[in-house]
Amino acid sequence: MEVGEFEILEKDLAGRIGRIKTAHGIIETPTIAPVINPIINPLTAEEILSMGFKLLITNAYIIMKHYGKLAEELKVHNILGVNTPIMTDSGAYQLMVYGDIDVDPDSILKYQESIGSDIGVILDIPTRYNTPFDQAKREVEETIKRAKRAIKVRKREDFLLVGPVQGGRHKELVEYAARTLSKIPMDIYAIGGPVQMLSGYKFEDLIDLIMTAKMNLPMGKPLHLFGAGHPMVLPLIVALGVDLFDSASYALYAKDNRYMTPWGTYRVETLEYFPCSCPTCSKYSPHDIKNMPKYEVERILAKHNLYTLLSEINSIKQSIREGRLWELMENRLYSHPALLRAFSRLKKYIQFIEKVHPKIPKSVRGVLFFDKKSLIRPEVIRHKQLLKSRYIVPRYKDIVVLVPDIDTRPHNRQGPIYNLYTIIRNVFGEDAHRIHMLLYSKVFGAIPLEISDTYPLSQYEESIEVDEQVIINIVDTLSTVFTRSKYHTAVVCRVDSYPSRLYTMIHDLCKRLGVSVYEVYLYDYEKCVQILKRLLHVKRA
Repeated sequence: MEVGEFEILEKDLAGRIGRIKTAHGIIETPTIAPVINPIINPLTAEEILSMGFKLLITNAYIIMKHYGKLAEELKVHNILGVNTPIMTDSGAYQLMVYGDIDVDPDSILKYQESIGSDIGVILDIPTRYNTPFDQAKREVEETIKRAKRAIKVRKREDFLLVGPVQGGRHKELVEYAARTLSKIPMDIYAIGGPVQMLSGYKFEDLIDLIMTAKMNLPMGKPLHLFGAGHPMVLPLIVALGVDLFDSASYALYAKDNRYMTPWGTYRVETLEYFPCSCPTCSKYSPHDIKNMPKYEVERILAKHNLYTLLSEINSIKQSIREGRLWELMENRLYSHPALLRAFSRLKKYIQFIEKVHPKIPKSVRGVLFFDKKSLIRPEVIRHKQLLKSRYIVPRYKDIVVLVPDIDTRPHNRQGPIYNLYTIIRNVFGEDAHRIHMLLYSKVFGAIPLEISDTYPLSQYEESIEVDEQVIINIVDTLSTVFTRSKYHTAVVCRVDSYPSRLYTMIHDLCKRLGVSVYEVYLYDYEKCVQILKRLLHVKRA
């Protein structure tokens, strides 16, 4: 690999496992870069690296204010005392907080190069959440202007440039910024302005921000999200296509006696037990640290918070490898009502996610559907699209037998549906080719039996209750198949686990399409055969 190259190894949803080559080594993504204050920090950079982190981020503006030209001699790796990839920010956060900083974009970029940064962020202008549109537009234009200038100013070929997309909650500005920046050859693209969305639990806005940028940036480049540092949101952020994030949350939370978990945050003084077995929590109990000096408690909590973040990153990576990122994301969404409310916003972008989601994961496992929220998974969307765009019922099949997708998959090899299929073939011989068996599924809707063993149509488990939404989904997909067929008669095999409302709507569908309907219970094979005999005009042998 050459410096700056980004290699994608695994994919799931819009998330991916990848590798970025820097002058000081390879960074595996997704990953979080803990923010190191170069002047005062509860933990040293070396301590953080020893925990398993591979990328650090520090502030070049703060280094410039305290070290000046001396840092150009010492270099940032010596200042922090490590020999690992280091990313430097330009002071944009201070610009957002204080409104102004005494440095210009060219100077701080050159300074980042001269102190030996591996990855440097241009001096962008962060869009605050409540910034009016006209002001945000001017700031976006200025950030783009600085990005173009940075390409000309950079001298080191091994110094990777980060181009931030700004625009905040103004989606049209975010789209414009991303489209324009995509034409500038940055090594890494970033999304600015999420901090107030994250701290204010405005997760719908966060999803809009990330997806608007993601859909308009080069897919082959890494994407960074500034300021994302709580484990409960990381699976969602990665699922949306973010590869890198940074945060000082581990230290800020520790300073405020806050203890991170993947499902939320505790005040340490309220805990009787640590719900964690990281090295720190295995060594101390809440009671042990109550009488410790403040600085020592801060160090202990900062370590725990970092271990929690790293553990979540590893869980995300393993989920990507197994094709289970959706399930991890869905689990974490129940950590907070605001996250759960934001889930519906994913519907706006699921078509894009479906396009980048692998058709078959490298590690094939059954897909788990816990409730109706899972029904917008890419696998479901893809199946419906294929039914509409590619599937055509063979013209000679004029009778359809509708059977429920029960838990005896795969249906073309075992269980009552296989038994019925075998009986039909044995009884009707060559005439059986006129009969089409069509499954109706809570998850996927209509599934032609001949494709039911393809992934993931028979490789899934569900615990979904059949309500009106599920019934409409089933009938809509049945309608898709019926309108692409020559059916004149339907034999509906019913089971008690599906409500009568479903069968009423199937009858209504058939009536609307001019298809005759007969109804039997699934396990009444004899009655089903009798009906089919009358329809095929076949005498009993």
